[in-house]
Amino acid sequence: MASVSLRRYGQIADVLVKYGFGYFINELFPGFINTKKAAPEEYSGYSTYARIRMALEELGPTFVKFGQLMSTRTELFPAEMIDELCKLQDRVGVVPFDEVIPTLDENIPDWRDIFTSVDPKPLAAASISQVYRAVMQDGTILALKIQRPKINSRIEQDVVLLRSIAQILEDKRPELRMYNPVSLVDDFTTQIRKELDFTRDGMNAERLTRNMKLSGIPGIKIPKIYWEYSGKELLAMEYVSGCRSDDIDAIIAMGMNPKDLASRGLKAFMVQIFQNGFYHGDPHAGNLRVSPSGDLVFLDFGVCGVVMKDMRNKFISLVLALLSADTDMTIRYIKNLDVKIPQTGIDEFRSELYLALQDYKDMGAHVNFSGLLGSIQDLFQKNNIRVPPNIMQLLKALMLVSNVAFTLDPDLKFTKEVEPFLKEIVAEDMKDPANIQKKLLDVKIRIEDLARVPKQLGALLEMASEGKLKVDIAAKEVTELGKTIESSVDKLVMGMILSAIVVGLSLVMMSQTFTVGFLPVIAYIAAVMVIIVIFYQMRSRGKKER
Repeated sequence: MASVSLRRYGQIADVLVKYGFGYFINELFPGFINTKKAAPEEYSGYSTYARIRMALEELGPTFVKFGQLMSTRTELFPAEMIDELCKLQDRVGVVPFDEVIPTLDENIPDWRDIFTSVDPKPLAAASISQVYRAVMQDGTILALKIQRPKINSRIEQDVVLLRSIAQILEDKRPELRMYNPVSLVDDFTTQIRKELDFTRDGMNAERLTRNMKLSGIPGIKIPKIYWEYSGKELLAMEYVSGCRSDDIDAIIAMGMNPKDLASRGLKAFMVQIFQNGFYHGDPHAGNLRVSPSGDLVFLDFGVCGVVMKDMRNKFISLVLALLSADTDMTIRYIKNLDVKIPQTGIDEFRSELYLALQDYKDMGAHVNFSGLLGSIQDLFQKNNIRVPPNIMQLLKALMLVSNVAFTLDPDLKFTKEVEPFLKEIVAEDMKDPANIQKKLLDVKIRIEDLARVPKQLGALLEMASEGKLKVDIAAKEVTELGKTIESSVDKLVMGMILSAIVVGLSLVMMSQTFTVGFLPVIAYIAAVMVIIVIFYQMRSRGKKER
């Protein structure tokens, strides 16, 4: 393994030198390469970012996939670099069919009897797999997604090397630590290991199939998985013909209305994120196709995202704040998503965000929403604001699907399509009895936590009075401090109880749809009695303190 790794280090160094990055290798690994080597004249006319992209392509699938991951981190890297890395999509060479036959033999030993033909020319070639068209004895056409030969071991070796390089970068180039190279590689390693297991790919497809059927949206198709022919290295699925979702001429030629497809696709994606919490993580035009029957077909389920209920609610609030161009609410909900905004630059960030939101608002509701998201990500990058990877994945997916929708319908009114849908989800969520119960339980827990504070403080003060706790406060001062704290806590608890009553009554009103029934009347009477008791307790305590 050591000799293989050393040889791979040499290959990486040769490629980097070839594209003019020899000085960088020599800085990290003094004496590892001949410093007299220089980039050939043929590459001198290319930009630095273009040469980075070409080097990644030549280094193979692992580095291509890593470049694709970096292309999603728009808050970290310059726009010019992101543009180049985005070109890595589908830029991989084709492996001859003879080299994938061993994988086919291992997963479907009798494939020559099952299929009347397997086209040796792949339908598609990606970083870790190639897709072939196969015809079964009964005429059923399948698409066979087959891993590239020895890709698993190659990737495992490369991610180890990538992490060691990332660690050296953090150690020797402090100015690069802001990019968290090791964390980037770790995230990438986790993701690519998931993608190498095609059974996960198939399970993702079936989960999306179930969710889309329950949504009731017509004309959304996800290929059927043939598990009897599938495994970790091979996925057999239904073959669906058609064209890319950005091929407007072909769509019109098949008799479809691109605008209908745009609205349907956008709604399907909103349902995936905000209702189901499970969405296609890479919905670019190549993974969204249009069948001759007019279905919008989702393909390639290696990257799917999960959004938990709490995160969904926060993200809905953020999108609604963006659509309404509310700067302060947008900042508030950005922070709620665990995005840390440095206080030192908050005023400048707020001003620039305000301009971006106003530009989007002034240009009209039919402006491409991905442009606004791109502007916000530029602000993240400019202000060194770090965004959790799961949020970046969600933003990227939303931008991709927005781009597809606006390609199909340049006059699409994004706000009109999305805002009512999100508000309906919020309204339904507030009426859900389970959510009402959860909110009441949260209030109860908070009150119980506060109720324990006086006892805990009392125990602490008792320890101090017995000399078990060393503090530089006189006994009299401790006593006065205890009274002050106890009084303040009591008032805080009473305030929390009043707040809980207000919240509870509001939830009861919503759950009863503003009708007067037996339960609401009892709740109102009890609430009034509790408020009267609390009022008199506060008055009597105030008199005692005086």
